[in-house]
Amino acid sequence: MEDRCVRCFCDVIVILMILVFLTIAGAPPAKAAPLISTKPEKVELRIGLPDLDAAFLPNWAADQLGYFKEEGFSDVKVLGFQGGPPTVQALASGTIDLCVTGLSSLINSIMAGQRFKAFWAGYNMAEFAWYGLPKYKSIMETKGGRYGITRFGSLTDFLTRYALRRAGLNPEKDVYMLQLGGQVQHLAAMSSGQLDVGIFSLPNTYMAAEKGFVRLMSQKELSQDFPTHVAYAKEEFIAMNPNTIKAYVRATTKAMEWIKANPDEAARLINKQLKYKIEYARRAVDDLIPGWHPDGRLPRDGMKVFWVITLESGEVKEPWPNNQWFDDAFFKTQNEWRK
Repeated sequence: MEDRCVRCFCDVIVILMILVFLTIAGAPPAKAAPLISTKPEKVELRIGLPDLDAAFLPNWAADQLGYFKEEGFSDVKVLGFQGGPPTVQALASGTIDLCVTGLSSLINSIMAGQRFKAFWAGYNMAEFAWYGLPKYKSIMETKGGRYGITRFGSLTDFLTRYALRRAGLNPEKDVYMLQLGGQVQHLAAMSSGQLDVGIFSLPNTYMAAEKGFVRLMSQKELSQDFPTHVAYAKEEFIAMNPNTIKAYVRATTKAMEWIKANPDEAARLINKQLKYKIEYARRAVDDLIPGWHPDGRLPRDGMKVFWVITLESGEVKEPWPNNQWFDDAFFKTQNEWRK
């Protein structure tokens, strides 16, 4: 009787195992967990620049080389404004989604109550220089002279006031500051004798020298590198569109790497877009390459100088911690998504 019970129990176990096997075999395959989408949330992107300057080449190169399209954007517009303040206004109004301008413009806009934050850097070139009429040999000699800048509150304004203070002049009293927009207007005004000193970036510095104007000071005398430009947007836009930010960064940093590997072709892009002589464009690429950093780093020495200038101008009382103006989440995680 006991043996019969054992056999019956074993038979039941075998039958149950067969039923379980048949149930599993006949079940539909389990669905894989859905992948997190990496497509940009916003496929139409508007990028603002304070000028269509050679330093911003990675932005329109990314467009012309097809990198934005590869990242899933259907339409990208790269828009040039005359200086940082108009670019900031466009960002505040929603005309553009993000911009690349001077860190000084970002700090000023945050102080004015705008909820903006930088999300990437890597434009660390000290590319500006001040050129004056041939009668001047130094900035000190320009007392009473007329200085050209793009706009009040712009990077050119920020740097020029510091250069004047460093030379022992009071920018509020000793010179006249004129808002003249782009550097083409500066060159024309100097050529006609209506302007004494202009601040120029690459490759406009070569053109100023060719016209016989005298270099009075170089930005590199202030610092070998500088947070000349940073990419930023509204905090809300960054929070709601992280894939869009990543796609933008991937496209423009691919363009930076392409420029470094193809300087001759990059010069032809500058020549085509900005109409500079090809020899000027080629020199500009060589001079700009050391300042482009695809990894989005901030300059160590240049940041110290930036805060010295900002403190001396009276705009802030003490240097800000990075988290007050920089969302470093993308920078810190770039090994997970940038390549």
